[in-house]
Amino acid sequence: MRILVLAAAGLALGAAPALAASSIAFPGHEPLSHAASNIVPADTHSVIAPRLPTPPLSPNASAAQFLHVAQTALHRHATGEAQEALERAETRLLDRSTVPAAADTPDTAPAIHLITQARDALGHREWAQADEAIASALLTPAVSGTRA
Repeated sequence: MRILVLAAAGLALGAAPALAASSIAFPGHEPLSHAASNIVPADTHSVIAPRLPTPPLSPNASAAQFLHVAQTALHRHATGEAQEALERAETRLLDRSTVPAAADTPDTAPAIHLITQARDALGHREWAQADEAIASALLTPAVSGTRA
């Protein structure tokens, strides 16, 4: 009887890593959250951030398009979609050519700073500040396509 119990315990311990990796092996089965999370310590409940809703845009959409989606989602209180759209807008703006020696230098463009402010406000549930930062980011030359 003891051997059976020990064997079962050993099997369970051996299966745990496989079960933990199953969400990696099967994309789309990760926990989904429609609420913004894991932005600031106050809204971080796990070291693994849940998957957020995908913005209804092409992956090749512009930063401006992602920011418009973020703003619209925020107005609908779809904070998870707003967070994902903000992150994609920031990524789009960070896609840049640079000399190798400057590759580790953070981008200090106003649009990046404003998107960071919007995400931080989202994490603190400060909807008006998030909306204001998104609106300001949309007006920056890097996003609007105008020259300063």
